[in-house]
Amino acid sequence: MRKLSLFTTLNLFLAFFLCPGTSSFASAKDANHHYFQINAADILPSARSLCKAGKGPREQGRGALKLVHRHGPCSPFSASAANGSQLTLTEILQQDQSRVQWIHSRASSSPSYNKQVQDPFQAEATAQLPARPGASLSTGNYIVTVGLGTPKQAFNLIFDTGSDLTWVQCEPCISCYPQQGPRFNPAFSSTYQRVACTAPECAQAKLESGLNQCSASLCIYGLVYGDNSNTVGQLSRDTLTLTGSDVLPGFTFGCGLKNQGLFGMAGGLLGLGRTQLSVVSQARNKYGGVFSYCLPTSNSVGHLTFGPDPSSFSSTRFTPLLPNSKFYVVPLTGISVAGRLLPLSPSAFGSQGTILDSGTVITRLPPAAYSALRSAFRAFMAQRKYPLAPAASLLDTCYDLSRYTAVQIPGIAFHFQGGADLVLNVANILVISSQSQVCLAFAGNTNAADPGIIGNWQQKTTLLVHDIPHSKIGFVQGACT
Repeated sequence: MRKLSLFTTLNLFLAFFLCPGTSSFASAKDANHHYFQINAADILPSARSLCKAGKGPREQGRGALKLVHRHGPCSPFSASAANGSQLTLTEILQQDQSRVQWIHSRASSSPSYNKQVQDPFQAEATAQLPARPGASLSTGNYIVTVGLGTPKQAFNLIFDTGSDLTWVQCEPCISCYPQQGPRFNPAFSSTYQRVACTAPECAQAKLESGLNQCSASLCIYGLVYGDNSNTVGQLSRDTLTLTGSDVLPGFTFGCGLKNQGLFGMAGGLLGLGRTQLSVVSQARNKYGGVFSYCLPTSNSVGHLTFGPDPSSFSSTRFTPLLPNSKFYVVPLTGISVAGRLLPLSPSAFGSQGTILDSGTVITRLPPAAYSALRSAFRAFMAQRKYPLAPAASLLDTCYDLSRYTAVQIPGIAFHFQGGADLVLNVANILVISSQSQVCLAFAGNTNAADPGIIGNWQQKTTLLVHDIPHSKIGFVQGACT
């Protein structure tokens, strides 16, 4: 077998991990759907790929936006910008862990508030925001393009179901990071308004960020993240354009004047969380509190859709959406490996339910559940005498498959209350650094009290339907590629 140089191997790893799906994983399932048969030569992806047209809801109809991986060939960012923001596997997993810590902190407690904050709009000022664990938004792998203002100005924003407030970088910027394209300029919009301190939206922003500050009777928002990335600015209103026929007048968002950190080349963030400031809540009267998304592989196009779509939802199997004011939480009740249900009670998945999060990369499970999954996966691989390889950061179950022409990988499926299943493909199960380091794409929580999180690696190519008024979430396999 031809040996790959370190440089080539790293490039291939980056192409796969940062651009998942560039390999077709030429594979077949056994008749009972218990394992995948993979050609080992196809494990390592091609370093180059072209953007493919993906499946879309209703031919990209009402309320449908294109959703792309920010490092893939479908990305709106230039190749040089994308290459400049590539990270090593260790860095990706470290930042992913920062986000997980923020989710666990937010799930278990309320933010602390600062009573006195220096005016952040003074050039020499440093905003004093609540000190608490935060998300590293550089793990925000997926991008949507929306318009803001009248006439609209287009922006590529990080797609995030774990955040609420939508924000963009604004002029006149006091301190901003580089982004693709110009920043939002309120002076160019005839419908732009600033939000007053007495407005209810200002109180909502305080609940999310913990920042309690006004400037000349105008509301200031502030968000700080675990890696010290932050955005501070004026809470504002303007027209949000999703598609040519889908427009939300008077949309509340953050006009960021001081922004720094690991946001890549994105112009800001589109928040799809559960509070009153999220796009989902603000668009409830128009779309009925229903949205769905399908995260694509990196060389294809997925979609984010607002509103019910009977043609797409007819095959959806639903599970209850559990009460939670911050995250989308579902009752995970079981996991199967190689067609066998693991001997776990529903309580092994925790009392809080399991969070579905678009920004977390690798799925986290409570310790007992992860231990059972890992043991079953290792037992399957040991029966085939595949040698273990060194761990890759928090990925502790890795294999050296460099000596094999074909390998078998056990199938994995999540089972939810109500009969809904999430059946994983090979690309959802493995993270591949090289043929000599192929890892199980799951990790365990350290604290048994922390909720599990199903990350975007396991969500790829599945449509997730969020029907908030009816308190349910559904899954449709293979809705995008």
